Amino acid sequence: MEITPQHWAVIINPKSGKKKFRQQRKYLFQTLKHLDIPFDYRVTRFAGHASKIARYFVERQYKNILILGGDGTVSEVINGIFGAENVSTPELKIALIPRGTGNDWGRFWGLTADYKKSIEVFLKGKTQTIDIGRAEYDMEGRKEAHYFINSLGLGLDAAVVNLTHRLKEIFGSHSFLYTVSLLLAVFGYRHHRVKIYADERKISSNMYTMSIANGCYSGGGLKQTPDALPYDGWLDVMMAKRPKFRDIIGALYYLFKGKLLQHRLIESFRTRELLIQTDKKALIEADGIIVNGTSPFNINIIPQAIQMIIP
Repeated sequence: MEITPQHWAVIINPKSGKKKFRQQRKYLFQTLKHLDIPFDYRVTRFAGHASKIARYFVERQYKNILILGGDGTVSEVINGIFGAENVSTPELKIALIPRGTGNDWGRFWGLTADYKKSIEVFLKGKTQTIDIGRAEYDMEGRKEAHYFINSLGLGLDAAVVNLTHRLKEIFGSHSFLYTVSLLLAVFGYRHHRVKIYADERKISSNMYTMSIANGCYSGGGLKQTPDALPYDGWLDVMMAKRPKFRDIIGALYYLFKGKLLQHRLIESFRTRELLIQTDKKALIEADGIIVNGTSPFNINIIPQAIQMIIP
């Protein structure tokens, strides 16, 4: 079968909001067929499957990918695309119908769980070129890379994501679990000693948490990096130094108000590339996915990396 520029590859994660899965898929497929939009689809079956599916599609000359899933599914698709061979990513286009619980990437663009409205955006929206983040790290003596579309976190940020995944295994997927995990982890977490090199900036400090962002939302609507824009060619960095108890209370207040950068222990800056060295193995997460890598972490932005359909 010849793949035309009008063809869409549809990647569906049924685990992101199971209840309406069949209804949403049926409505989407009927709409695509009614409008004579050619498409092929795959349904994910395990963690990381969306990455393999995306790579399969783009290496077979599909230029358009529609994602039905949450932030993790979007991130997997991005890693599949950018891990593919002989693919010009700026020629590719993605679209999103959010089905997850956090939906931080979709939230930035005004895409909601109302799947009919999101499908309307997919059909009638405009195209925006966006940036993609890349993190290189050590893995068993070799250099490996992981891509992120929204944000990458270290320290407490990664610990909270890790705890959220564990709670999901017990209670299922709920949007409030990140907040619960944050409140459970925040008082017991210990800092890491880090060295950070970014442009002419050098930081040597006790790092409590850090977010390196392409988008402004994380954790189901929290703003750790409120000024981040995923199309300006910059990474927005937020780092919190080791706090005292009263500092934690104040920081939580600022975080839930969307004014975290105003807290006295917060250091923030913008950069296109940074190198992070940690004193011991530190968890990192990318778009809510735990990445099993070790220091040093070389993180950079890829400007105008891929296209996306937005409202």
